[in-house]
This record gives sequence, C-alpha cells and structure tokens, in this order.
Amino acid sequence: MEKLIEFFFPPRCAFCGKLGKSPCEDCKKNIRFISGNACQKCGIPIGDTALLFCSSCLRENFAFERVFPVFYYEGVVRKGIHLFKYRGFYQNAITFSRLMVRKILEANINADIITFVPTSRDRYLQRGFNHSFLLAKNIGKILKIPTIDLLTRVGYTKPFYNLSRQERQREIKGKIKLKKGYENIIKGKKVILVDDIFTTGATTNECSTVLLENGVKCVFVSVLAITKLTR
Repeated sequence: MEKLIEFFFPPRCAFCGKLGKSPCEDCKKNIRFISGNACQKCGIPIGDTALLFCSSCLRENFAFERVFPVFYYEGVVRKGIHLFKYRGFYQNAITFSRLMVRKILEANINADIITFVPTSRDRYLQRGFNHSFLLAKNIGKILKIPTIDLLTRVGYTKPFYNLSRQERQREIKGKIKLKKGYENIIKGKKVILVDDIFTTGATTNECSTVLLENGVKCVFVSVLAITKLTR
C-alpha cells in the first residue's frame, strides 16, 4: 500500500502539504510531540504529580488498557490531519503511521491483531476511504502484525464535534458491532485499535468494550493526536 500511495501521490509535507520531504523544516519547528510523565490511561502529559491518571480518566472507567498518542491535536498537526481526512492527501498516512509505530515500539506493546475504528457508511461514501484503515494497514505492515477489519457501525450517529462527553457516549452506545465470523479468531488475543484523534474516548471505549465482550484479552489504542484536557 505504501509503494502504491508513493507512486500515485508526490512526496509532500504531511503537515502543511508543501511538496518535498515530510515533515518540512518549517513544520518541524512547530510540532509538539507528547513526552514526559503521562496519564497511564489516555497518555496525555500530566506534569510532575504522583497521580497515575489525569483528572478526566480518574472519573472514567475506560475498557482499554492505554492510549498512545503521538501529538497534541493543534497547529500544524491539526492542519495535517485535516488534509488527510478531508482533502485527499492519502500520502499523509505514510508519515503518520511511521510516527505511530515509533510510539508503539517505545511502549513495547506485543499485539496479535491490529484493527481500526470503523467509519459510518455515509462518511465513507463522502470521503471515499476510511483514514483509520489506511493508518492501521501501514502500521500492521511495518510491525508485521495482521490488520483485520473487525468492527462495523450500525445505525446513524450525529456528528460529534458539537457534542459533550456524555452526549458522545450516549450517541455511540450500541452503534459498534463485531463483524460476523471473527468471534473465534479474536478470543484471547491482544489487539491494537487505531484511530486518528482521541477526544473524549467515547468511540474508542465503545470499540474496546465490544472487542472485550467478544473474547479479546486486552485492547491498546494507538492514535495520532490527542486533544488537551477539556473533556
């Protein structure tokens, strides 16, 4: 897939879209990687504290083990994700997935399967692709772990951008299902769930819950970016 994307799409900076190497020198100066003492659940930096979890995760009961974000969702990262999702910059998947793999390797995660957050049929028809699938497929190729399309969305979900944490949780509840035929394949397996952005955790938690209810041993979440603590 990586060679196919590189053949049809010229090399561009994944963050600003400028032709050339990725990231370009200008964007390099403005990218903030997640580092330092982080929440043991969502992965957001929490500074110098004896607590293991951020204030948001302390009040939640997330089903997944931990999230591994690469960046904050801001500035050039936000622009790069927008180019990827809405402007057809498919080649961004190459740069983004490599950075996500680096984070996974640093965490020393041993997984059996990689899967991804499913998109709705309407959004798939609108965009023509599932961005999370492109990221997951390339991550799986690099790590030599099978990428399997395990999950599907059912019913209609409203766009999340104007919804609160509680509204998102209610909206996604029951809308994620395991595809038929995978029940025996996933039993006792460790799974990496891939998505682009972690905001409130509503969708990733629902996906993780469905996987665990169907026999998965544990779920780790790999995301490109995480929003700051407003959730």
